[in-house]
Amino acid sequence: MDLTNIEDKVNMFKFGDDDRNRQVMQSMQDLFCRSNHIYGVCYGLTYNKITEFSGTADEEAYLRRHISVEMEKTLIASFRDDDLEDVISGDSNQPFILYKAVAIRGHSGKLLGVWMISGIAADLKSDVDNVPSNMRFTTLADFENAVHFVELLTKVYFQEKFHSFLLEDRLEETQTAQSKLKQMLHRNEVTTEVLKLLESDGDFNQIADNVLTLAGEYLGLSHCNLLRLNADGQTVDLLCEWYGDNYTSMIRQYSKLQSTSIPYFTGRPYTISSDSLMPEEFTDFFRDFNISAGVFLPLTVNDELSMYLGFIESRRPRKWAVEDVRFLNDVKRVLQTILLKRITKNSLASSYAAIDAILENSGCGICVSDASHGSVLYSNDTFNNMLVELSDRMNFESKMLGDAVEEGDATEYYAEAAGRWYSVTRALIRWVDGREVQMCTLYDITPMKEYQKQIEEQANLDDLTGLYNRHRFRKDFQDSIRDAVRSGGDQGSFLCINLDDFKDINDGLGHKNGDTLLTLVAKSLKTICRDQANVYRLGGDEFAILVPYYNESEVTRITETIQKRFEQPWGIGDKDYYCTMCMGVVSYPKDGVSEDTLMQRADYALFEAKKKGKNQVETYNAATNTHSQRRLDLERCMREAVAAGCKEFKVYYQPLVDVTKKGHQCCGAEALVRWDSKDLGMVMPGEFITLAEYLGLINSIGEHVLVEACKRCKFWNDFGHPEYKVNVNLSVVQLQQKTIVDTVRNALIYTGIYPGNLTLEVTEGIAAGDMENMIHTMNELKALGVRLALDDFGTGYSSLSYLRELPLDVIKIDKCFVNEVGEDAFSDAFVKTVAELADTLHVNVIVEGVEDQAQESALEDMKVHMIQGYLYDQPLTQDEFESKYLD
Repeated sequence: MDLTNIEDKVNMFKFGDDDRNRQVMQSMQDLFCRSNHIYGVCYGLTYNKITEFSGTADEEAYLRRHISVEMEKTLIASFRDDDLEDVISGDSNQPFILYKAVAIRGHSGKLLGVWMISGIAADLKSDVDNVPSNMRFTTLADFENAVHFVELLTKVYFQEKFHSFLLEDRLEETQTAQSKLKQMLHRNEVTTEVLKLLESDGDFNQIADNVLTLAGEYLGLSHCNLLRLNADGQTVDLLCEWYGDNYTSMIRQYSKLQSTSIPYFTGRPYTISSDSLMPEEFTDFFRDFNISAGVFLPLTVNDELSMYLGFIESRRPRKWAVEDVRFLNDVKRVLQTILLKRITKNSLASSYAAIDAILENSGCGICVSDASHGSVLYSNDTFNNMLVELSDRMNFESKMLGDAVEEGDATEYYAEAAGRWYSVTRALIRWVDGREVQMCTLYDITPMKEYQKQIEEQANLDDLTGLYNRHRFRKDFQDSIRDAVRSGGDQGSFLCINLDDFKDINDGLGHKNGDTLLTLVAKSLKTICRDQANVYRLGGDEFAILVPYYNESEVTRITETIQKRFEQPWGIGDKDYYCTMCMGVVSYPKDGVSEDTLMQRADYALFEAKKKGKNQVETYNAATNTHSQRRLDLERCMREAVAAGCKEFKVYYQPLVDVTKKGHQCCGAEALVRWDSKDLGMVMPGEFITLAEYLGLINSIGEHVLVEACKRCKFWNDFGHPEYKVNVNLSVVQLQQKTIVDTVRNALIYTGIYPGNLTLEVTEGIAAGDMENMIHTMNELKALGVRLALDDFGTGYSSLSYLRELPLDVIKIDKCFVNEVGEDAFSDAFVKTVAELADTLHVNVIVEGVEDQAQESALEDMKVHMIQGYLYDQPLTQDEFESKYLD
């Protein structure tokens, strides 16, 4: 299979660029909106219209008063490539006006555009609400169903395109097989028609004319003729002929023609294709009679040459296929038999012999039965081999023979013992002894059936792991919820699983090894669940398990077994690597009866599990619903804030004091982010940073803080304080991004700050990841000229060896050691040891969290360079800091 060709097909598919695609989308949208009493429009990523609004101008104007352009732009900006979220709700200024955005994704989850679906919920509207009577009205439930249908339809129409391209090559094979099957069926139908002529009472010329017509039309020939040797034994006449469109009769050319002038009139059969090498007499004859290719077959009487059948192509080159030649020879046998019947009295015996020769070489299974009582009169070897098992034979005769048959009746039959599928065509004909019989023709279509089954399965299977995919999960989840609700007592469980360290393995070891890990995880989950639950891969490193009928002990067994398995390493290549998971669990209908609600609550439980650490399981419960709502509000507001350019995220500055200089002068500041949400008010970092990392928004927020801090530091440097430096925190998530070096480089170029005045602070959490890659990234950052600081040293993954391995300029000792400095011997020893080692390595030391004079005094003789803490100042706004420290 040519994957490059398939990729080209995908690249050629430009969303919304094709007017025909636009027209199809517009027609689908208009019809769907009218049928469901809702409104819709489709936008591209730049808010360009792909389709027009499905409704009148007045209706659009009314909705626009309640759903602004900015609202729609915010919704569009809320979607991300590779995001699992495909539907986002919007808030209008009226509760009865509903609108949602549905993502349109292409290959690998790439966002192509967005459907904007809106509606007016009659069941939410009060009598006092002034809504024009010409508006369309729906209900909340119908609106949700319509949006869900749009989501499913969109995935089938767009996201499955790449999958469709992948199947094209396989389908071509199937289509080729189907084409051959159709040709065989057509040939069999024509052969059946020819066989019917065996018992015709018409004259031979009429029968021969019918045979030539059937053969000529079936093969698409130019001309067919039957030449008869006259009684003088020297000349021939054209007994009958058939010719196709744009071709004329050859009766004059063949009239009284000398048999010696016809090179094939020798009594032997000839099959001559356009590319065949021919003797000179054949070449001349073909030229004179405008013949490109031909098959010439003799008919004999009493072993003496009597006639010649000619099947001729004149309009184009032709190479005769084996099947075509076999068919023409069958036609010749039928005419030969009919000829003999007219001449001999033993027509019955000769007909049996001819028909047996034809049917045995037909290439398909043939069974002939008496039309009145179904007893089998004849079956060829192919049929007998197809139904060699007695049970298959008896079942076939019971189902297929003896019933009333319509002309061209076709069906399918599955031979269970043989495990094969057959296409069965039934027809009524006259048998050689004159009775009416039913002839069944069988073709083996098992390969085509297997292709169909494979294609159907692939639509529901994940290509990598073989698990059911997200599409199948949505269907099964809806069915399971419905069954649980209807039963009144049964409950189901949904387990949402996300791998903790997959990104490290995927980035550090390569995507091939990442795929290996996903495959191993899938096999383990299937083994653990056995037949009690279904396992799905939703995408990326996210898996789902459905336990259809709630059994608390079974769910506990599954979750505990999964936890134990993830405590063990995974064998990738010739080494073992650890990768844990976190799991959120919900039960239905206890925790909800809608798919969206349950997935939302499972996601919240998963988030709570991740907050507890690695390899954790958290079950949703109603008592945490308030926290769940707060978390959802935080996510919604954070996405909106990031989409709006991160302007709500304010940078505060806490002074850094150089204690090596007289007067303990300010030498810069640490940039600290605060979120001043327009809806939630001031949100502190402890509440939103973890969520931002989980949602993947920390990169945008961090880049905003970096640029703003660099701008201010450049301002300080230019206005009297060239010595001021600014410290900016980088989370582990940011440091793991492949683009982090480019992000910092671009910030330096954009703001013009001197690189040495920017200090990037990283936490000890980097030690939990791939240290080799982390050190490589830090060296690349160091090469830009910036300074690097290790923040919160002494907590978590503390190791003095890091001070030598990492390319550091600054060590920041965590405030937990400062709280008891001067009072606790261990704290004193720790600070002093780190400071002395840092001095040896020519690395500066900052002690953070200094709050009183006693702590400052205790640090005086410990080779500490800088102090940060409330003793000097709290984090300040930009204006406050510059008013106080920028003379």
